Amino acid sequence: MEIAGFLPPDKFWAFSDQLDQEVRDGAANLPLFTIDHWDGTVMLDTWQLDGTEGGVVHGNAYSPAGPLLEVVTTTQDPYIVARNRWRPSAGIPHNFEEVQRQNATFSALYAEPVMIAGDDADTNFTLWLGTGSWLAAGAAGGFGIVINAQRNPPSAKTVRLSRVPDVEPLLQARRAALKKIRGEA
Repeated sequence: MEIAGFLPPDKFWAFSDQLDQEVRDGAANLPLFTIDHWDGTVMLDTWQLDGTEGGVVHGNAYSPAGPLLEVVTTTQDPYIVARNRWRPSAGIPHNFEEVQRQNATFSALYAEPVMIAGDDADTNFTLWLGTGSWLAAGAAGGFGIVINAQRNPPSAKTVRLSRVPDVEPLLQARRAALKKIRGEA
């Protein structure tokens, strides 16, 4: 799908309402997680309509200031999701050989184990450290979890994840951000 240009508010918000309902319908099958004690913006980030991936963003994604952490839940292999989150830092591949080189580069990156606290138990994650960033991938409750932490985030060892009990506040926060971006707030 490609969305280009400006949609009138009624059409835009009707489309947004439809997407929000897809999230509500799928949230029971794909748990989302937030970072405990986060003192900034928290809202729904990504959501795959096939129910394979959903994310919560912590921080202002529309400003270059302050830490930005994305917590992604997936039904797919979390290692592959982490690699795909890392890929933009390697540049856009222009052919299959470049994709293969990037895959090999990611596989060769130094990774270390880290325990990240959660609602029910601490979970083993694989941690890749960057300059002012980190990426972690693990699995809990039958789902993959990937944390993409950018812009000088807190240490992975201090992060504690909690399951989102109600997706509505995340949807409302995203709606408020969209209104502001569209100049409707």
